[in-house]
Amino acid sequence: MKQPATPNTAEETKAEQKQKSRKFPTPTELISHYQKRGLEPAEASVKVIEDLQNALVRVVSSSKNASSKDKLVTDARKIDAINGRLAVVDAKLETKPGYVETFVLGLASGAALNGINAVWPHVTRGIAQVWSAVKSGTDPSSAS
Repeated sequence: MKQPATPNTAEETKAEQKQKSRKFPTPTELISHYQKRGLEPAEASVKVIEDLQNALVRVVSSSKNASSKDKLVTDARKIDAINGRLAVVDAKLETKPGYVETFVLGLASGAALNGINAVWPHVTRGIAQVWSAVKSGTDPSSAS
């Protein structure tokens, strides 16, 4: 029976190094680091607190800046979309007549309809006379 392959030791050490490099130093390690540099324990503690506060401020401010930049980009896109819609509405409104023009068009069309109603009986009477003249001229019983 075959034995499963043993993992490569070089791969293990790389994985361990990545884990160690990702591990943040503890406050005690930081204090001892500053004490080795010649600071008193109280001064080292204050220095560690300052460093942590500065790191925290940088992280928070960078995340705020990134979110505000994203917000600005999305706001700019929204404004562009609204501006495009307003341009379309504006173009449509410019091509349509206003209240005065609409009223004048209504008056003109009403006058035209009244004129047609006044003329229509005369036109139909004239067509009826022409029709009767043609009919009487082509009727064989009326010819003498």
